[in-house]
Amino acid sequence: MGRVSGFSLVEILVSVAVLSLIMMILMAVSVQIGGIWQKTTGKIEQFRGARAAFESMTRRLSQATLNTYWDYDNPTTPTKYIRQSELRFICGRAATLIGNSTNLQPTHAVFFQAPFGFVDESLANADKAVGLGNLLNTWGYFIEFGNDDAERPSILGSLVGSSRYRYRLHEFTQPANAFTMYQYTGTTRDYDSNKPNGMDWFRQSMNLPLLPAAAPNRPSHVLADNIIALILLPKLSTQDDPSGNRLSPDYLYDSTVGKDDPSINSKNQLPPIIQVTLVAIDETSAKRMEKGSAMPDFGLDSLFASAANYAQDLDTLQKNLTDRHVAFRVFTTNVTISGAKWSTDQVQ
Repeated sequence: MGRVSGFSLVEILVSVAVLSLIMMILMAVSVQIGGIWQKTTGKIEQFRGARAAFESMTRRLSQATLNTYWDYDNPTTPTKYIRQSELRFICGRAATLIGNSTNLQPTHAVFFQAPFGFVDESLANADKAVGLGNLLNTWGYFIEFGNDDAERPSILGSLVGSSRYRYRLHEFTQPANAFTMYQYTGTTRDYDSNKPNGMDWFRQSMNLPLLPAAAPNRPSHVLADNIIALILLPKLSTQDDPSGNRLSPDYLYDSTVGKDDPSINSKNQLPPIIQVTLVAIDETSAKRMEKGSAMPDFGLDSLFASAANYAQDLDTLQKNLTDRHVAFRVFTTNVTISGAKWSTDQVQ
């Protein structure tokens, strides 16, 4: 008989050890890949709402209108034609525009008119406005810090737990059948002189104070949670202004006010371009930094006051968030306003 060869006990033990080591390595790699995948998927889910809000806001903003026309400079003793409009466009620091002394609205805000055809069917005579898709609305965007009590279904009561205090992006939506812009134009009620640059056309509907629980009838709703910064920079084209900050050096743009620079006749004109930047943080970081009704400090008060320092201020904010181990995402784009017919000529 021939000799039958086989594995020795030592060889079998070595093989088992090597196989076990390979399986351990594969398992560790699988766990690591799974963790990376879960983390990446979680981040995508966390910022999906912010991305959707950003896209909706920029799309709406691009449809702003002023419906300008040429009319006499003085109806009784006319000397020339000047550009006129009953509609308004304004953006700038929210604390200046909204005028809330508690500073619950950080960074910037914008308010404007656009033909969205939005109607509140709960109001009187709503049926007469339905179907008129070109009806004007007053629209706006701002960030507000507060609780989510107004966003919760009342039927849930206390089952949902304590209030969550967060920064949130709000969309202001004044329906066409409650449109009040024309109440603040004309000879008798041009603007409220007690409010700078005539901001009553949106302030009145904002129903101050602005805490959601204190203003349940305010025509606005939350677009996204955990939005901590909204930066709006009106700009000219690159050919007209390579610096990008000549039109609104302090971020403020009011279509009712002209510029001192005669080469920039912004009165009753829409800015050709608006650079929109949105900074969102994830819910995990927001929950970790929550201090009840006390606002988390991200150092925003001293940032985004001068357009020349935009890049530096954005870097500072990102560093502040990184130092606090906050996961965040920055969304930025240049929005072209289709209704802007920019011209340096103000008279005819």
